[in-house]
Amino acid sequence: MPVTPMYQILIIEDEVELLKPITHLLEAKGFRVSSCTRSETAVEAVKKIKPDLILLDLVLPYLSGFEICKKIRLFSDIPIIIISEKSTTKDLQTLFLLGIDDLVQKPFNIKEVILRVKSVLKRCAIN
Repeated sequence: MPVTPMYQILIIEDEVELLKPITHLLEAKGFRVSSCTRSETAVEAVKKIKPDLILLDLVLPYLSGFEICKKIRLFSDIPIIIISEKSTTKDLQTLFLLGIDDLVQKPFNIKEVILRVKSVLKRCAIN
């Protein structure tokens, strides 16, 4: 029996091998999970799905996580957790100024991602 209320998480990630374990663990914790593997359709997916939280890869083909975040912030304040392999101090400053809520560095412990998701949802008064 899930202990987490059924919140909708949207994962925007082009690496399917990373997407599967995150999706599985989030679902096991009681979250509903949708995914988008194509950056060029990510903003439309956000509008359609209306998630409670977004996990957004920073490095994507076509549109970067920076560009996607900017576009989302034009119409929504949905909590966003960035997933990133490498982030400079300048990247972090830019991301937090854009309005992200947290950042997880790759490679990461999947259980840490769950804790961060719960923390951001609680902090944003969704949980």
